[in-house]
Amino acid sequence: MQRNAIIQICETQVLERAARLFGTSKNRLKKFEDYEGCANLVYQFEIGGQERILRISYNPARPLELIQAELHFIQHLAAGGLRVSEPILSLEGNLTEVIHAAGLPFIAVSFVKGRGKRVPDNQYRYRPNAPIEEYFQNWGSTLGRMHRLTKSYQPPSPAIQRPQWHELEAFFHLPNAERLPLVRQKFEQLIAELHALPKDRDSYGLIHNDFNDGNFTVDYDNGDITVFDFDDCVYFWFVYDLACAWEGGVGRTMFRPLDERRAFMDHYLQQVMKGYNRENSLSDEWLARLPLFLRLVQMQELHHFAQYLDDPDPELQAELRYKIRCIEEDIPYLGFFDRLYSPETPFALWQKDVA
Repeated sequence: MQRNAIIQICETQVLERAARLFGTSKNRLKKFEDYEGCANLVYQFEIGGQERILRISYNPARPLELIQAELHFIQHLAAGGLRVSEPILSLEGNLTEVIHAAGLPFIAVSFVKGRGKRVPDNQYRYRPNAPIEEYFQNWGSTLGRMHRLTKSYQPPSPAIQRPQWHELEAFFHLPNAERLPLVRQKFEQLIAELHALPKDRDSYGLIHNDFNDGNFTVDYDNGDITVFDFDDCVYFWFVYDLACAWEGGVGRTMFRPLDERRAFMDHYLQQVMKGYNRENSLSDEWLARLPLFLRLVQMQELHHFAQYLDDPDPELQAELRYKIRCIEEDIPYLGFFDRLYSPETPFALWQKDVA
Protein backbone atom coordinates (compact mmCIF):
# COMPACT_ATOMS: atom_id res chain seq x y z
CA MET A 1 0.00 0.00 0.00
CA GLN A 2 1.29 3.46 -0.91
CA ARG A 3 2.43 5.76 1.86
CA ASN A 4 -0.20 8.40 1.07
CA ALA A 5 -2.95 5.81 1.49
CA ILE A 6 -1.45 4.69 4.80
CA ILE A 7 -1.29 8.27 6.02
CA GLN A 8 -4.94 8.73 5.13
CA ILE A 9 -5.90 5.60 7.10
CA CYS A 10 -3.82 6.73 10.04
CA GLU A 11 -5.23 10.23 10.17
CA THR A 12 -8.85 9.13 9.81
CA GLN A 13 -8.92 5.86 11.77
CA VAL A 14 -5.88 5.67 14.05
CA LEU A 15 -4.57 9.05 15.12
CA GLU A 16 -7.32 10.15 17.51
CA ARG A 17 -7.28 6.85 19.37
CA ALA A 18 -3.47 6.82 19.56
CA ALA A 19 -3.43 10.39 20.85
CA ARG A 20 -5.94 9.62 23.59
CA LEU A 21 -4.03 6.52 24.68
CA PHE A 22 -1.08 8.80 25.42
CA GLY A 23 -3.06 11.50 27.15
CA THR A 24 -3.74 14.03 24.42
CA SER A 25 -6.03 14.54 21.44
CA LYS A 26 -5.63 14.67 17.70
CA ASN A 27 -6.19 18.42 17.44
CA ARG A 28 -3.27 19.05 19.84
CA LEU A 29 -0.78 17.18 17.68
CA LYS A 30 1.71 18.95 15.43
CA LYS A 31 3.03 16.74 12.64
CA PHE A 32 6.72 16.69 11.84
CA GLU A 33 7.63 17.10 8.21
CA ASP A 34 8.15 13.77 6.49
CA TYR A 35 11.41 12.89 4.82
CA GLU A 36 11.95 10.46 1.98
CA GLY A 37 12.14 6.88 3.15
CA CYS A 38 10.54 7.64 6.50
CA ALA A 39 8.78 4.57 7.90
CA ASN A 40 6.92 6.37 10.69
CA LEU A 41 4.48 9.20 11.25
CA VAL A 42 5.78 11.52 13.95
CA TYR A 43 3.94 14.19 15.92
CA GLN A 44 4.73 16.59 18.74
CA PHE A 45 2.46 17.53 21.63
CA GLU A 46 2.66 18.93 25.14
CA ILE A 47 1.38 17.74 28.51
CA GLY A 48 1.89 19.74 31.69
CA GLY A 49 4.60 21.85 30.09
CA GLN A 50 6.55 18.78 28.93
CA GLU A 51 7.11 18.36 25.21
CA ARG A 52 6.48 14.84 23.96
CA ILE A 53 6.61 12.86 20.75
CA LEU A 54 3.99 10.47 19.36
CA ARG A 55 5.36 8.04 16.78
CA ILE A 56 3.15 5.72 14.77
CA SER A 57 4.87 2.90 12.88
CA TYR A 58 3.25 1.07 10.01
CA ASN A 59 6.11 -0.69 8.21
CA PRO A 60 5.58 -4.49 8.25
CA ALA A 61 9.38 -4.89 8.31
CA ARG A 62 9.30 -3.35 11.80
CA PRO A 63 6.97 -5.60 13.77
CA LEU A 64 6.01 -5.15 17.41
CA GLU A 65 8.88 -7.27 18.74
CA LEU A 66 11.52 -5.10 17.03
CA ILE A 67 9.97 -1.95 18.45
CA GLN A 68 9.81 -3.51 21.92
CA ALA A 69 13.50 -4.37 21.59
CA GLU A 70 14.28 -0.80 20.52
CA LEU A 71 12.52 0.62 23.59
CA HIS A 72 14.24 -1.87 25.90
CA PHE A 73 17.65 -0.76 24.58
CA ILE A 74 16.76 2.91 25.07
CA GLN A 75 15.79 2.21 28.68
CA HIS A 76 19.12 0.42 29.22
CA LEU A 77 21.01 3.45 27.90
CA ALA A 78 18.97 5.81 30.08
CA ALA A 79 19.67 3.69 33.16
CA GLY A 80 23.38 4.02 32.36
CA GLY A 81 23.22 7.81 32.34
CA LEU A 82 22.98 8.51 28.62
CA ARG A 83 20.60 11.31 27.73
CA VAL A 84 18.03 9.76 25.45
CA SER A 85 14.48 10.54 24.45
CA GLU A 86 12.86 8.07 26.87
CA PRO A 87 9.66 6.15 26.10
CA ILE A 88 6.51 6.96 28.07
CA LEU A 89 3.79 4.59 29.28
CA SER A 90 0.34 4.96 27.78
CA LEU A 91 -2.69 5.52 29.98
CA GLU A 92 -3.14 1.74 29.80
CA GLY A 93 0.34 1.23 31.26
CA ASN A 94 1.97 0.04 28.03
CA LEU A 95 5.03 1.27 26.17
CA THR A 96 3.48 0.18 22.87
CA GLU A 97 -0.11 0.35 21.71
CA VAL A 98 -1.20 -1.60 18.62
CA ILE A 99 -4.19 -0.17 16.75
CA HIS A 100 -5.64 -2.15 13.85
CA ALA A 101 -7.20 -0.33 10.92
CA ALA A 102 -7.89 -1.39 7.32
CA GLY A 103 -6.29 -4.73 8.10
CA LEU A 104 -2.99 -3.12 9.14
CA PRO A 105 -1.33 -2.93 12.55
CA PHE A 106 -0.30 0.60 13.53
CA ILE A 107 2.09 0.68 16.49
CA ALA A 108 2.01 3.83 18.62
CA VAL A 109 4.73 4.83 21.06
CA SER A 110 5.49 8.08 22.85
CA PHE A 111 8.74 9.68 24.00
CA VAL A 112 9.86 12.67 26.03
CA LYS A 113 11.26 15.20 23.58
CA GLY A 114 14.92 16.07 24.12
CA ARG A 115 15.74 19.47 25.57
CA GLY A 116 16.79 22.16 23.15
CA LYS A 117 16.92 21.78 19.40
CA ARG A 118 18.85 20.07 16.67
CA VAL A 119 21.80 22.11 15.44
CA PRO A 120 20.59 21.81 11.80
CA ASP A 121 17.37 23.53 12.92
CA ASN A 122 19.48 26.48 14.08
CA GLN A 123 21.23 26.95 10.72
CA TYR A 124 24.11 24.86 12.11
CA ARG A 125 24.97 27.56 14.62
CA TYR A 126 26.12 26.29 17.99
CA ARG A 127 25.30 27.97 21.28
CA PRO A 128 26.67 31.54 21.66
CA ASN A 129 30.00 32.09 23.42
CA ALA A 130 30.86 28.39 23.37
CA PRO A 131 33.60 26.97 21.11
CA ILE A 132 32.46 24.62 18.39
CA GLU A 133 34.98 22.11 19.74
CA GLU A 134 32.66 21.66 22.73
CA TYR A 135 29.97 20.46 20.36
CA PHE A 136 32.30 18.05 18.56
CA GLN A 137 33.59 16.63 21.85
CA ASN A 138 30.09 16.21 23.27
CA TRP A 139 29.11 14.42 20.07
CA GLY A 140 32.02 12.03 20.57
CA SER A 141 31.47 11.48 24.29
CA THR A 142 27.78 10.73 23.75
CA LEU A 143 28.71 8.13 21.16
CA GLY A 144 31.45 6.72 23.38
CA ARG A 145 29.11 6.29 26.34
CA MET A 146 26.54 4.60 24.11
CA HIS A 147 29.16 2.09 22.95
CA ARG A 148 30.38 1.51 26.50
CA LEU A 149 26.84 0.84 27.72
CA THR A 150 26.00 -1.50 24.87
CA LYS A 151 28.74 -3.84 26.08
CA SER A 152 26.60 -4.72 29.09
CA TYR A 153 23.28 -4.85 27.24
CA GLN A 154 21.22 -8.04 27.18
CA PRO A 155 17.95 -8.28 25.21
CA PRO A 156 14.88 -9.30 27.24
CA SER A 157 14.30 -12.53 25.30
CA PRO A 158 15.30 -14.33 22.09
CA ALA A 159 12.05 -13.14 20.51
CA ILE A 160 12.54 -9.50 21.50
CA GLN A 161 15.89 -8.36 20.21
CA ARG A 162 17.28 -6.20 17.45
CA PRO A 163 18.68 -7.77 14.25
CA GLN A 164 22.25 -8.56 13.36
CA TRP A 165 23.51 -6.52 10.40
CA HIS A 166 23.59 -9.50 8.03
CA GLU A 167 19.87 -10.06 8.62
CA LEU A 168 18.97 -6.76 6.96
CA GLU A 169 17.98 -6.78 3.30
CA ALA A 170 19.67 -3.42 2.72
CA PHE A 171 23.08 -5.08 3.05
CA PHE A 172 22.37 -7.53 0.25
CA HIS A 173 20.04 -5.83 -2.20
CA LEU A 174 21.13 -2.99 -4.48
CA PRO A 175 18.37 -1.42 -6.62
CA ASN A 176 19.09 -1.48 -10.37
CA ALA A 177 22.16 -3.63 -9.71
CA GLU A 178 21.98 -5.12 -13.21
CA ARG A 179 22.67 -1.65 -14.62
CA LEU A 180 25.68 -1.11 -12.36
CA PRO A 181 27.74 -4.30 -12.70
CA LEU A 182 31.00 -2.85 -11.36
CA VAL A 183 29.20 -1.25 -8.42
CA ARG A 184 27.54 -4.58 -7.69
CA GLN A 185 30.95 -6.27 -7.76
CA LYS A 186 32.36 -3.68 -5.34
CA PHE A 187 29.29 -4.09 -3.16
CA GLU A 188 29.77 -7.86 -2.96
CA GLN A 189 33.47 -7.41 -2.19
CA LEU A 190 32.64 -5.00 0.62
CA ILE A 191 30.11 -7.38 2.16
CA ALA A 192 32.69 -10.17 2.02
CA GLU A 193 35.22 -7.93 3.80
CA LEU A 194 32.68 -7.19 6.51
CA HIS A 195 31.91 -10.87 7.02
CA ALA A 196 35.62 -11.51 7.54
CA LEU A 197 36.00 -8.94 10.31
CA PRO A 198 36.44 -10.17 13.88
CA LYS A 199 33.72 -9.58 16.47
CA ASP A 200 34.35 -9.03 20.13
CA ARG A 201 32.79 -7.16 23.03
CA ASP A 202 35.07 -4.13 22.53
CA SER A 203 34.32 -3.64 18.84
CA TYR A 204 30.88 -5.05 18.08
CA GLY A 205 27.45 -4.62 19.64
CA LEU A 206 24.09 -2.92 19.37
CA ILE A 207 24.66 0.53 17.84
CA HIS A 208 22.45 3.48 16.94
CA ASN A 209 23.17 3.02 13.20
CA ASP A 210 21.97 6.50 12.24
CA PHE A 211 23.92 8.72 14.62
CA ASN A 212 24.01 12.09 12.92
CA ASP A 213 23.14 15.61 14.01
CA GLY A 214 19.61 15.16 12.73
CA ASN A 215 18.99 12.60 15.45
CA PHE A 216 19.96 14.43 18.60
CA THR A 217 19.01 17.68 20.25
CA VAL A 218 21.36 20.11 21.99
CA ASP A 219 20.49 22.02 25.13
CA TYR A 220 21.69 25.51 24.20
CA ASP A 221 22.09 26.43 27.88
CA ASN A 222 24.81 23.88 28.60
CA GLY A 223 25.55 21.85 25.44
CA ASP A 224 24.01 18.59 26.68
CA ILE A 225 23.06 16.18 23.89
CA THR A 226 19.91 14.03 23.93
CA VAL A 227 19.74 11.19 21.41
CA PHE A 228 16.59 9.94 19.70
CA ASP A 229 15.44 7.88 16.70
CA PHE A 230 16.76 4.41 17.59
CA ASP A 231 14.45 2.56 15.22
CA ASP A 232 17.37 1.57 12.97
CA CYS A 233 19.54 0.22 15.81
CA VAL A 234 21.31 -3.00 14.83
CA TYR A 235 24.18 -5.22 15.92
CA PHE A 236 27.21 -3.94 14.05
CA TRP A 237 30.74 -2.68 14.54
CA PHE A 238 31.20 0.45 16.65
CA VAL A 239 33.45 2.09 14.08
CA TYR A 240 30.47 2.44 11.73
CA ASP A 241 28.94 5.04 14.07
CA LEU A 242 32.26 6.90 13.95
CA ALA A 243 32.19 6.78 10.15
CA CYS A 244 28.75 8.39 10.25
CA ALA A 245 30.14 11.01 12.63
CA TRP A 246 33.03 11.67 10.23
CA GLU A 247 30.57 12.31 7.42
CA GLY A 248 28.75 14.70 9.76
CA GLY A 249 31.69 17.09 9.58
CA VAL A 250 31.77 17.34 5.79
CA GLY A 251 29.08 20.00 5.51
CA ARG A 252 31.06 22.44 7.65
CA THR A 253 33.94 22.63 5.20
CA MET A 254 32.60 21.39 1.87
CA PHE A 255 33.07 24.73 0.10
CA ARG A 256 36.70 25.21 1.17
CA PRO A 257 39.92 24.40 -0.75
CA LEU A 258 41.44 20.96 -0.35
CA ASP A 259 44.12 21.88 2.20
CA GLU A 260 41.52 23.59 4.39
CA ARG A 261 39.14 20.63 4.06
CA ARG A 262 41.86 18.24 5.17
CA ALA A 263 42.91 20.43 8.09
CA PHE A 264 39.35 20.90 9.29
CA MET A 265 38.44 17.21 9.05
CA ASP A 266 41.60 16.21 10.93
CA HIS A 267 40.80 18.71 13.68
CA TYR A 268 37.14 17.73 13.72
CA LEU A 269 37.87 14.02 14.10
CA GLN A 270 40.46 14.71 16.79
CA GLN A 271 37.84 16.59 18.79
CA VAL A 272 35.20 13.88 18.30
CA MET A 273 37.69 11.24 19.43
CA LYS A 274 38.78 13.35 22.40
CA GLY A 275 35.21 13.20 23.64
CA TYR A 276 34.78 9.56 22.64
CA ASN A 277 37.87 8.45 24.54
CA ARG A 278 36.49 9.89 27.77
CA GLU A 279 33.83 7.19 27.69
CA ASN A 280 35.15 4.36 25.56
CA SER A 281 38.14 3.35 23.50
CA LEU A 282 38.71 1.60 20.21
CA SER A 283 42.04 0.10 19.24
CA ASP A 284 44.18 1.72 16.57
CA GLU A 285 43.50 -1.37 14.47
CA TRP A 286 39.78 -0.59 14.44
CA LEU A 287 40.24 3.14 13.89
CA ALA A 288 42.38 2.31 10.85
CA ARG A 289 39.28 0.67 9.36
CA LEU A 290 37.43 3.99 9.21
CA PRO A 291 37.91 4.25 5.38
CA LEU A 292 36.38 0.77 4.99
CA PHE A 293 33.24 1.84 6.83
CA LEU A 294 33.11 5.14 4.95
CA ARG A 295 32.91 3.00 1.80
CA LEU A 296 29.88 1.37 3.37
CA VAL A 297 28.38 4.79 4.19
CA GLN A 298 28.69 5.79 0.53
CA MET A 299 27.39 2.44 -0.67
CA GLN A 300 24.32 2.80 1.52
CA GLU A 301 23.73 6.29 0.15
CA LEU A 302 23.88 4.88 -3.36
CA HIS A 303 21.53 2.10 -2.24
CA HIS A 304 18.95 4.84 -1.76
CA PHE A 305 19.80 6.95 -4.80
CA ALA A 306 20.05 4.03 -7.26
CA GLN A 307 16.28 4.07 -7.65
CA TYR A 308 16.67 7.42 -9.44
CA LEU A 309 18.95 6.33 -12.27
CA ASP A 310 16.40 7.56 -14.81
CA ASP A 311 15.39 10.72 -13.00
CA PRO A 312 15.90 13.73 -15.33
CA ASP A 313 17.03 16.12 -12.58
CA PRO A 314 20.60 17.15 -13.57
CA GLU A 315 21.78 17.83 -10.01
CA LEU A 316 20.60 14.41 -8.88
CA GLN A 317 22.29 12.77 -11.86
CA ALA A 318 25.53 14.61 -11.09
CA GLU A 319 25.48 13.32 -7.52
CA LEU A 320 24.71 9.81 -8.73
CA ARG A 321 27.66 9.82 -11.11
CA TYR A 322 29.86 11.16 -8.33
CA LYS A 323 28.93 8.33 -5.96
CA ILE A 324 29.16 5.68 -8.64
CA ARG A 325 32.62 6.73 -9.73
CA CYS A 326 33.92 6.96 -6.14
CA ILE A 327 32.74 3.39 -5.60
CA GLU A 328 33.95 1.99 -8.92
CA GLU A 329 37.43 3.52 -8.55
CA ASP A 330 37.80 2.91 -4.79
CA ILE A 331 38.24 6.62 -4.10
CA PRO A 332 38.49 6.90 -0.30
CA TYR A 333 36.85 9.30 2.15
CA LEU A 334 33.72 9.77 0.02
CA GLY A 335 35.87 11.47 -2.64
CA PHE A 336 36.13 14.50 -0.38
CA PHE A 337 39.91 14.78 -0.73
CA ASP A 338 40.10 13.85 -4.41
CA ARG A 339 40.63 16.19 -7.37
CA LEU A 340 37.19 15.31 -8.72
CA TYR A 341 35.54 17.19 -5.87
CA SER A 342 34.66 20.80 -6.63
CA PRO A 343 34.36 23.01 -3.53
CA GLU A 344 32.69 25.81 -5.49
CA THR A 345 29.97 23.60 -6.95
CA PRO A 346 30.11 20.11 -5.42
CA PHE A 347 29.55 17.36 -7.98
CA ALA A 348 29.80 19.82 -10.92
CA LEU A 349 32.90 18.05 -12.26
CA TRP A 350 30.67 15.14 -13.03
CA GLN A 351 29.23 17.18 -15.86
CA LYS A 352 32.66 16.83 -17.47
CA ASP A 353 35.11 14.07 -18.18
CA VAL A 354 37.43 13.93 -15.21
CA ALA A 355 39.20 10.76 -16.26
